[in-house]
This record gives sequence, structure tokens and C-alpha cells, in this order.
Amino acid sequence: MIRKGFVSSIVAFLLMGVTSTEPVSAQDYNWHPLEASGFALERHENAFVRSGDLFILIGGRGMKPVNIYNTQTKEWSEGARPPFEIHHIQAVELDGLVYIAGALTGRWPHETPLSHILIYDPLQDLWALGPEIPRDRRRGASGVVVYNDKIYLVCGIINGHRSGWVNWLDEFDPATNQWRVLPDAPRTRDHLHAAVVNDKLYVAGGRRSGFQGQGFQATVKETDVFDFTTEEWTTLPSPEGDIPTERAGTSSAVHNGNFLVIGGESGSQQQAHSEAEMLDTETGTWSILPPLIRGRHGTQAIYFDNMVVIGAGSGDRGGGPELSSFEIFATSENPQIASHPFTRSELTVSADSLRFNGGQNGETKQLLLESRNGNQATLVTYIQLDQSGEFQIESQNQVPFILAPGQKITIDVIWKGNRTGNSVANLLIKKLGESEPLYVHISAED
Repeated sequence: MIRKGFVSSIVAFLLMGVTSTEPVSAQDYNWHPLEASGFALERHENAFVRSGDLFILIGGRGMKPVNIYNTQTKEWSEGARPPFEIHHIQAVELDGLVYIAGALTGRWPHETPLSHILIYDPLQDLWALGPEIPRDRRRGASGVVVYNDKIYLVCGIINGHRSGWVNWLDEFDPATNQWRVLPDAPRTRDHLHAAVVNDKLYVAGGRRSGFQGQGFQATVKETDVFDFTTEEWTTLPSPEGDIPTERAGTSSAVHNGNFLVIGGESGSQQQAHSEAEMLDTETGTWSILPPLIRGRHGTQAIYFDNMVVIGAGSGDRGGGPELSSFEIFATSENPQIASHPFTRSELTVSADSLRFNGGQNGETKQLLLESRNGNQATLVTYIQLDQSGEFQIESQNQVPFILAPGQKITIDVIWKGNRTGNSVANLLIKKLGESEPLYVHISAED
């Protein structure tokens, strides 16, 4: 353990803008084995994300089931397999659902990007196919973050490990299923993770896989920052703003309002990197944190309450050995993790019947669809009329779509009035995991 006086001296130098080359432990933090019973399946190029009281280990090379760590019981369990192989992922959680975007599928080196977002519901242990990703914005090995209830994808690669590295930045709004293209980052890179500190997106590490035939050598040293308020990019001044140890396959985290880059792989060494380096977001300078117990790359870090958890990944550059160990950056061994559970929301509709009586052709009535009585988002997978000849429905969202907890949307039901006599139909509305849909009986009389 590093002495407090030594730490104070290092911090003082950092505040003056001097980058330390000596290890520094903020407030006596260090890496400790994560206490657990049971085990998680070894894997790499995987995601690792928190949803409520659960740490969720997802994907990686090959068809791997989900592994779930309960932070309150400290036990590992096994969940459902994703619908197909997914890897090179930075997963994100929003309102209790886990989103997979900016990922790859298939075998090295000809992997292909996902065509749709994948959504995992931890409370039901169910996978669902989400909205389609625009064809001209698909890539994998990207940084993916959440900011103000929207999902952002930055950089990545199109053609597996061969070419097509990009500097794109995209916004996806789960509440509307809308994609928006934002200004390109200053440089291309892939095999990176990103993080948000306050109102800024931080991007460091990564490489250009396949650049001039290189495998691990084409790393990127610069740190790029996107300001969400101005929608402008800047690059931190070199050399003090450059990542101290160039590497890719890194994990990113936030600690005490600063940006961390952890682990990775590079052409400089066979073993995966154990370095943990921290960017002071106020001064723009880097410092060295205590190294990981086990160097690793191709995995994701979870950060919360000024702690960081990381595990799995590969112990050497490339594909192995795959690891199953986990460690936590904390002030003590076996720290208590606060409970923040999710509960399923109920999907409700404002009426169970609609009646058009003596109206005009084109008459419209509205239904209100709401997610309520829970704090988890609701994935609506199906809205359909069983008889469409005399009625038409219009909604602001196309299925599948997400309703955040407490969110409401309207569904317009239109009487087309194409024939005389009575007209009847049923509107069916279904959410993920429900065996029976909601029914709204619709009738009309001339």
C-alpha cells in the first residue's frame, strides 16, 4: 500500500500540471480480487455491464451464455445465450435494459458489424432484436456510452480486422428510435472503449487494425474529447495529453470525476497490459494508478460509487489465454456494494375498447400507451390490427420500441369507412416476455 504522504505529494505535482511517472493511488485505492461464489465462463472480446444489482458478462468469441453476478449475494449464475455470436463490444445499460451496438459477429479476420441493436432484459433473462442500425453507419469495436438517456457510438471498424476504421460519432435515442449523425472525431481508431465525464465524451487508446498490414502496432496516442453542449471535438495538447502507454483493446472507466484507461494489448509486449492510467479532466494530464492484478484486454469495466470492476478478457495479446478472474478497484477488500434493484414496469393502454358511431370517413380516436409501476424500461415488440380493412393505426414509433419508465405515447386509430354496415377489429399490443398481448376491441357503425 502506498503511504498517504507520498500520495499527497504526487497529487500536488499533478495539480501543477506535471505528469507523474510514479504509481499513485487516489485515497488508498487498489485492486483486489472480487469476492464471489461460483464462477463465470472465461471469454474475451466481451462486454461487462451493470444493471441494478447485477453485473452482466455478455458475449465474446464463440457462443457464450450470459453470466450474472449478484452484487448482494456475491454469487455467479448462468443466463441465456445471445441469438448469435457477438464480440468486440462495449455494452451500455439504460433504465434496466442492456443495449448491444457497435459490435461484431463472425470469425477473425473477416468479422462483420451487427445490422440491428440487440437488447437484453436481465430481469427476464431474454434477448430481443432491436431497431435496425443505418446501413451506412454499421461498425464494431467501437466506444459506446450513455449520455442524457441517449446512446452514442464513436469510432470503430467496418471490415473486421482488415480495414475500414472510422471516426464516426452517432446518437441513438431509444425513446424515438431516431439516429443522428454528429461531427466526426479528429481521428479514426478501433478496439477502444469510451466514457463520459460531466458533459464530455473521452476517447483514448485504440488502434487502426490492419493499417499497412499491422496487427497490434498501429496504436493511437492522442486523446480526443467531444463536448456535448457545443457538439465540438478537441484534442488534448501533446505530449501531456497523450495516453502514457499506447495500446488497444482497452477498458474505460470514471473515477472521482476523472477518466481511466485500463489494460489492453499492443505490439510492445506479448502479455496483455496491466496498466491503469488516469486522465485528470481538469488539468488534462495523465497519472499512473496501481496496475491490475492480472493484465487483460478485450473486456469491459464497470464503474460506480468510485469503484471499478473488471474481469474476463485475454491474458496475452490476441486470443488467449481467456480469463475468468475478476478484480475491483476499491479502498478495501470485499467492499459492500449498495443495492439499486430494478423492478419490471407494467404496460397499460388507456381503453379496452373504441367505438366509432356515425362518424366521418377518416375519423380518428386516440389511445394512450404507458409504461408504469416500475423503474425498468419496457420493450414493445408488437402492435397490430387483426382486421385492417376498415381501420388503420398510426404511432410515432415503429416496433420494436422502448418506453422509459413513466413514458406515454399515443396511438391513433383511424376509421377508413370503406363499406356500409358494422366494422370490428382488435388491436393487439405485446411487450417482451408477455405470453398474451393487450387487446383493444374496435367497432364502427355507419
